[in-house]
Amino acid sequence: MKILIDTNILIQLEDNKIIEKDFSKFYNLAISNDCKILYHPDAIPKDIERDKNTERKNVILSKLEKYQKLENFAKPTEEFLENIKDHRINDKIDNRQLFQLFKGYVDYFVTQDNGIRSKSLKYQIVDKVLTVKDALELLEKQFIIEIPQHPILREHSIRNLEKYFDTEFFDSLRNDYEADKFKSWLNKCVKEDRKCYSLIVEDKLQALLIYNLEKVEDHKIEGIFKKVLKICTLKVSNDAFGIKLGELFLNKMFTYCINHKLEHLYLTVYEKQIQLILLLEKFGFQKQVFTNSQGLSEIRMIKCLDKTKIDSLENLMVIHPFYHDGKSINKFVIPIRPEYYGSLFKDGKLRPPTLFDSAPDSVNEIQGNTIIKAYISNTRVKNFKQGDLLFFYSSKTNKVIEPIGILESATKVNNFEDLWKIVKKKTVFSQNQLNEMLQEKGWLHVITFRLITYMDKKIQLKKINEINSFKNKLQTVTKLNENDYLILKNEGYFDKRYIIN
Repeated sequence: MKILIDTNILIQLEDNKIIEKDFSKFYNLAISNDCKILYHPDAIPKDIERDKNTERKNVILSKLEKYQKLENFAKPTEEFLENIKDHRINDKIDNRQLFQLFKGYVDYFVTQDNGIRSKSLKYQIVDKVLTVKDALELLEKQFIIEIPQHPILREHSIRNLEKYFDTEFFDSLRNDYEADKFKSWLNKCVKEDRKCYSLIVEDKLQALLIYNLEKVEDHKIEGIFKKVLKICTLKVSNDAFGIKLGELFLNKMFTYCINHKLEHLYLTVYEKQIQLILLLEKFGFQKQVFTNSQGLSEIRMIKCLDKTKIDSLENLMVIHPFYHDGKSINKFVIPIRPEYYGSLFKDGKLRPPTLFDSAPDSVNEIQGNTIIKAYISNTRVKNFKQGDLLFFYSSKTNKVIEPIGILESATKVNNFEDLWKIVKKKTVFSQNQLNEMLQEKGWLHVITFRLITYMDKKIQLKKINEINSFKNKLQTVTKLNENDYLILKNEGYFDKRYIIN
């Protein structure tokens, strides 16, 4: 990204006084992400020379070399100048800089001068003339990537777990990889400050995922010529097998890849890890056998997260977390009470983390860890079909639509054994609660769905009241008609990174 800065920006950055926070943040974020900070050599030096404060002028001129000079700049044409003032020296300096943006020689022009913004309106480039605050927001949006979180997990450096390295949690890994080699590898992770997700319950390590961003020369995967994300270690203790952490870890890695614009995620597995391989295949990982550096045969499981390469025209599990949203896909809004919402959607923004999230009771709310979840009601919607889009409305106190899911199945059940088989580890209700509900009603309607993501821009009550489809005040499962869906989509409520065009 090429960013041209005006004199007023340079003075703020280099004058002998305290720099405003936005200015220093803008500069540091731009430089750390390889953006070019440019100055116009036929504009800024001339502008600074006019400064009557000799000491400040000399200081700033001496620091120009730390910025990159705009080479081969263009001279404003008569056609460009005919509609704007160009008589005073101030105008000439502004116009020389603005013309570089007009020609496309730079991507953005950062200035605190409102007069320049007014001029840019005439050439339809005003969206690229930014104040420092605007530029900072642009860079933050592009370069500061949110690390996906979950209340029961902690994302941190592997260095924070050194005290657990000699515990029984790592015994199976030591046996698989040989103790000395595994110790050496762990030390390498510590030196490189690799990041991980962990679950610690009552000071006991229960689950761990170590991940690493790999360059092409590191992963050497045939046919992949970009950076990839590797799951280096995925380990769940025997005590935690029942809490669906495999699904939880995978969903966080999918989100991480999408946030970082990574097109591939992979891990190596052993043939004996049958359950893990089945889980990975269910979510679209492809098996690849390769020969490692020791000449031994290993298995890679690779997930392609380039949605342009998806062939399926249906919202199948193998294309997760992406989805189709065309006219043939029905859209429904499903109400859920806040007390159940917080348990089923544990990593939603409506549920703030608490000090008790890593306590055993919270950890054992398994339905909050899964990709595949269950919703149970007495409502029978006849035209549900696999692949439909579901949006969940937290009713009563919140009155907000936030999670997005894909329907897997919709079944009317009148037998408890069949009911529990479908919803076990996917529902907020206990066996006793479900049994009572079934006895009272005689049947229950069970919806299973995959959680895709959460809306950054939640649909608030004010907007809900404007939508024709929601005239029933979302007191039951409600179909969202296509026109209303398109209105919401065009207004930016749905993250288009997940949608297959």
